[in-house]
Amino acid sequence: MLIAYWLAFAAGGVAAGPAYAPIMPRATQSLLLDIAQAGPRLVVVGERGHILYSDDDGQSWRQARVPTTQMLTSVCFINPGHGWAAGHDGIILVTDDGGETWRVQRNGIAAQEQTNLEQREAALAEVQRLQRAAAAASPDERVALEAALEDAVLDLEDAELALEEPPFASPLMDIWFQDQDRGWAVGAFGELLTTTDGGRRWVSTPTAVANPEELHLNTVTGDGAGRVFIAGEEGLMFRSLDGGQHWERLQSAYPGSWFGALYSAATDALLVFGLQGQLHRSDDFGGRWRALASGTEMTLNGGSASTDGQLVIVGAVGTVLHSGDGGDLFAMHTLPERLSLSAGLQRGGQLVLAGQGGVRRMALPGDGND
Repeated sequence: MLIAYWLAFAAGGVAAGPAYAPIMPRATQSLLLDIAQAGPRLVVVGERGHILYSDDDGQSWRQARVPTTQMLTSVCFINPGHGWAAGHDGIILVTDDGGETWRVQRNGIAAQEQTNLEQREAALAEVQRLQRAAAAASPDERVALEAALEDAVLDLEDAELALEEPPFASPLMDIWFQDQDRGWAVGAFGELLTTTDGGRRWVSTPTAVANPEELHLNTVTGDGAGRVFIAGEEGLMFRSLDGGQHWERLQSAYPGSWFGALYSAATDALLVFGLQGQLHRSDDFGGRWRALASGTEMTLNGGSASTDGQLVIVGAVGTVLHSGDGGDLFAMHTLPERLSLSAGLQRGGQLVLAGQGGVRRMALPGDGND
């Protein structure tokens, strides 16, 4: 299961100084976790900071120069030039030239270090405030203030300890933009990042959704017109109908983890999928769900929707689901090598698939529902 592979690397820190993804002749065969269209170009991302792009529908690939060696889990483009990639250590990259060159837009480790400093300063200010208040208080008031001061000192000690330990930033599992300004990134332990200015400033907003257990958020998508959907562990699902201003926790039809979601503009359908081949569809953006027959009990990891309503969903042991009718019926196929897949899309009569063993092309099977 690729989600476990991602999380296994979550504890690693960023090396000191600039580090670039190694340029490797066989990078197309490395673990690649997501794929996106940048106009006619295809862009894939994966382990060691690898980003590759193809201008011939995946027949050949070139490796981009990327300023990170962190695992990249997701990539999203809003037009042929402008896109983002996200991954471990809370990193977010941005490109303005269709994926040929990238720059770091958010360094999660640096952000966490700053957060730890701010928490220490806030804790220290509270201790100092309570010390002044206790010194000026009456004997009766001083008892309560000294009890509060003891708690504040403990908070300050915790904040100091956090500064002594290596900072941890939650790995990001998915990133999606509604337009060139507003976007979201979701990740482990309930991480939810929001931007309203194209990523020049990312704000951590985990409390915007009702997730007190800090369950992993694995996927985010939307319709590009204000409706946004997030799903994750233990059947967790949220939707916003106003561009992320307000979030509603949805009743899930399945208690297991969701790993992917996609929206099909051609049919106004929202699909979510995950463990045990669970695949559900909503025609009112999450209000009501109906289970679809996936034909498999393998974990489903990722997928995409074409403008003509063609849907591709992929998963463990080489599982490929394809629908030519907008998502009512799916035909299942299994790659002979049975390597797990994490992402896929259709280009003409070919499926371009990414996962273990890299990126590959597969002739679009005849499904009987095309």
